[in-house]
Amino acid sequence: MTTTDNRLTNGDDTMAENRCQSCGSFVTRDFARVFGNNKNEVFGCLECMTATEVKKGGARAETVDTTNLIGGREPLR
Repeated sequence: MTTTDNRLTNGDDTMAENRCQSCGSFVTRDFARVFGNNKNEVFGCLECMTATEVKKGGARAETVDTTNLIGGREPLR
């Protein structure tokens, strides 16, 4: 792990990239790998969505069809 421009880097992964695109909260690299899209981008996290919404795929897409999540309710974001 090296320090570059006040950011910690590990290969081509930086701490700045591990953020929820919806609310800006930090997410771990593993969270992004598991719940994010194929580019490890996260559009919802446990700060702005419920755990059920995240588990059902709400974190991986920029736009979420909430009718397939929990009872058609709007997400918290």
